Amino acid sequence: MSNRRYHIHVICAANEQPLVLDRVAIFFQTRAFLTYDVSSALPRAALYGRQCIEESDYTVVVIGDSYGATHNTGVSQMHLSYFSAKAKLKPMLILIKTQQENTEVSPQLKEFIRLVKRQNIGIYEYTSTTDIDRLLIHAYEDMIERYPALSWVRENTVNASPSRANATLPTPPHTSSSSTIPSIKQVDSQPAVSEAFDSLNQSLNLTDTFEFQYGAQAYEGGNLTDVTMSLSCTWQEILSTLVKIPSAFSSYGLQSAINRLVTTRAEYGIKALMPKVHAVSRCQIIQNDLSKLQRLLIAANWIQLTNSSSRTSQELWKLTFYAKKIYEDSQSKTVSAL
Repeated sequence: MSNRRYHIHVICAANEQPLVLDRVAIFFQTRAFLTYDVSSALPRAALYGRQCIEESDYTVVVIGDSYGATHNTGVSQMHLSYFSAKAKLKPMLILIKTQQENTEVSPQLKEFIRLVKRQNIGIYEYTSTTDIDRLLIHAYEDMIERYPALSWVRENTVNASPSRANATLPTPPHTSSSSTIPSIKQVDSQPAVSEAFDSLNQSLNLTDTFEFQYGAQAYEGGNLTDVTMSLSCTWQEILSTLVKIPSAFSSYGLQSAINRLVTTRAEYGIKALMPKVHAVSRCQIIQNDLSKLQRLLIAANWIQLTNSSSRTSQELWKLTFYAKKIYEDSQSKTVSAL
């Protein structure tokens, strides 16, 4: 039995393909601690999935005959988790069931499979007769070779192996019943998800605020000073900014749009702190806060990857119909109030 383990999150439609998921659990029993997507009928399903993916080393996507129950946004938990894992650049091992010609497949599942196939390489297909163990041996070894990650090690061997940190690892949430969890120590904890991100539900209230930091250059008496300031913007302001971005944009395009929003308010904030400042330039949101903002927008189903992402060297995003509808409704309410 291996002394090393990884944390792998299984992205799937809950309560679908139990035998396949059981085979996955048995295969990884000596290799990893597994967490799984849960039913979207549970209020905290989306939050749970995001947290597990954030903490994981790898993800395994299992797509079978079902798209899964949908949230109020019209997408399933499997779909949300896939977007979350892509946004966080988590390595993926993808298993897609080959559909028989007479099998009825929902339009949502067909579109999701097309999306996954366009955006990924090294996808493994299987049927009801496929030897999942044999398939996973090659696929798993290929994944960990291409995307090395530090692992968890048993406590009694931690001194003989490279370690990350001497902190106790809590029992992974929703671990497969087929896995036996030994006494272990954490070997390189990943960055914790911010409390603000963890506490949010799937929806974003337009009147709530997103607080972040930005850097700028302030000119005072001929001297240039680098400053870092905090700023709060409502989600209404952020959504209004997103609507003005071209139909497809990169993460850099998102950053540029937010920087323009920051610039309109930065001079006032900096001059309140430094009254003698006569000019402000190079206002830029801090990278960590930009990444957090992007994750929140994905989780809230405000932005999604475009189909053209698979044909370019970078991921391109677009505003979802759901976000556009929220914006249109907010504008209608504003007009009605006048």
